[in-house]
Amino acid sequence: MTERPVVLVTGGADGIGRGIVEVLADRGWKVIVNDLNADKTAKVAATVNGLPLVADITEDAAKLIEDAVKSAGRLDGLVNNAGVIVRAPLDAIEPAQIDRAFDINLRAMMLLSKEALPHLSKSGGSIVNLASIAAVAPQNTGGVYSATKAGVVAYTRQAAVEWGHKNVRVNAIGPGMIRTAMAEVIYQDAELYEKRRAMVPLGRIGTPEEIGSVAAFLLSDDAKYVSGQTIMVDGGFSHTLISHLPQPEPD
Repeated sequence: MTERPVVLVTGGADGIGRGIVEVLADRGWKVIVNDLNADKTAKVAATVNGLPLVADITEDAAKLIEDAVKSAGRLDGLVNNAGVIVRAPLDAIEPAQIDRAFDINLRAMMLLSKEALPHLSKSGGSIVNLASIAAVAPQNTGGVYSATKAGVVAYTRQAAVEWGHKNVRVNAIGPGMIRTAMAEVIYQDAELYEKRRAMVPLGRIGTPEEIGSVAAFLLSDDAKYVSGQTIMVDGGFSHTLISHLPQPEPD
């Protein structure tokens, strides 16, 4: 029997991360589930016959990757999913808020990718980074988050260029409106939900599993000539700006 490829998914115990974990496991990957909450991490890992790895991605990237490889024996993929949303107007934001957003959303991703590189180069592996539609669409009070996600997109391109000759592909996913537990406070409001749904060309809010399907594609041999790309998974929403402008009534 062919040995299952191994992928590490950060922030994999909940939300989009859990959706990615479940899809990858269903597609034949051995998933190392990383998160901070020990109980949630163990539970999700058990449901997919994976491996739990409780660790803070901002503390010691080298040890986290070392522990991942030690637990599974190899590493074929890395999904940098863990992230945090920090909201504050740019003229009122505190240094600690800036540091937290960049440490989790960008700095940790860069260091984890760097430490994973030798293992992924050996296996001909792939990295998938989670960006956001916020990388290209500003949002009130979301400026520092948008800046970090724009950084993810730029870093993805840079790493793809530098690491292609090392046999490692690097791509990103930009989720749009996705229904997760964290976003449920919004979608429980029926009126707000309907307004948001109506703005999406495909007419619905996305699911974590739909992000997982794109991650599975980017990690697979089906995407073996794809690198440096950011795929927006948003039902077409990021292309709707002009459609929301007032228009004259048709004749």
